[in-house]
Amino acid sequence: MFSRSRPLHIHGGNEMMEYHSIYAPLLTRYITFKRSFGYKFHEEYALKEIDDFFYLVNAKEIGMTRAETEQYCRQRPNESDANHAARINCIHRFSKFLMDAGYHSFVPRNITFSSTFVPRVFTQDEMARIFVATDNLKSLKGSNCHHRAMPVIIRLLYATGMRSGELVNLTVNDINLKAGTILIREPKNGKNRRISVSDSMLEILKGYSVRFNVGISARQCFFRRPNGQPCNRNTIYRLFRKVLEEAGIPHLGRGGGPRLHDVRHTFSVHSFASMADSGLDLYYSLPLLSTYLGHSNLNATEGYIRLTEEMYPGIIADINKISPSLFPEVSHE
Repeated sequence: MFSRSRPLHIHGGNEMMEYHSIYAPLLTRYITFKRSFGYKFHEEYALKEIDDFFYLVNAKEIGMTRAETEQYCRQRPNESDANHAARINCIHRFSKFLMDAGYHSFVPRNITFSSTFVPRVFTQDEMARIFVATDNLKSLKGSNCHHRAMPVIIRLLYATGMRSGELVNLTVNDINLKAGTILIREPKNGKNRRISVSDSMLEILKGYSVRFNVGISARQCFFRRPNGQPCNRNTIYRLFRKVLEEAGIPHLGRGGGPRLHDVRHTFSVHSFASMADSGLDLYYSLPLLSTYLGHSNLNATEGYIRLTEEMYPGIIADINKISPSLFPEVSHE
C-alpha cells in the first residue's frame, strides 16, 4: 500500500506541483507514461483536483469506488459545462490507467461537450479604436510595466495571431530583430514554429527593445515585470477590458466576451478577408494559415472561413486564383 506521508512533486510548466493523496505515486506514473509518447501533457492541475479530492475523503486503498467517483463528478455550483466535462473526462482517463495497471477502479462514462460559443471578431474600425485606446491607456495600480507593453502586445497579437500564452513566454532571444522572425516555443500543439513579421511590426518591436531590453540577457522574457518574470496574462486581460471600455466596445460579462483571445480570431478572419480581396483560393491557402497559427489540424482553421463569409457576405464567391505565398514562411524547429 502506498503511503501518504510524503508529498510527490511534479513539474507543471515552471511551477512545482505537489500531490499528497494515496494516488500520488500513480499520478506521477500516469504523467510520465503520457509524456513517454511525446505528448505535451498539461493535465497536472486537473489531476491535482483529483488528488485533493481523494486526500480530503481520506482514501486508504487504491481503486476508485463508484460512490467516490460519482461524488467527484457531480457538477459544482456555478461550474461551467465545459469545466465539468473536462473534470469527468480527466478522471475517466486516469481510472482507465488504474485498470490497466491492475487496480479495480470504477470508470465513469466519458462525456462530450459541444461548445456553442461564437468567437467575437472585431471590425477594422474597432481594431483602430482599440489601438488608440491602448496608446492612451492609464496604468492600473502596480501594473506600470504591463501598461508600457500593452500597445506592443495588442499589435503583436493582431499582427501574428499568436496566443497570449505564447506571447508572454517569448524571450529576448526568441525575437530576431535582424531577420524579422519570432520563434514560438512550447505552443499548444507541442510543435515549435518560427514565423515572420511585417516590416511595420518589426519596427515597433525594435523601438520597444531599444527602450527596455538593451543589455538584458537573451534568456530574459521580452515582455517582463521588474522582477524578471513574464508579464502576467491576467493583468493583460484586465487592461484589455479597460481598453475595450475606452474604445466603446461593450463587454458582455463572464463567458460573453470579447476576450483577449478574440484578437487571434480577428487576425484569422481579417487574413482570410484580405486573401479573398486579393482573389486567392481560401481553401488552397487553408494549410498555410493553419501552420502559421500553430493549429494541430485544419478543422479549427476551417471555421474561420465560415466566420469570414458571415462577416463579409459573398466574399468567398468567384474566387479562382491560387497563390501559395500569402503568409510568410513558417518553419518548425
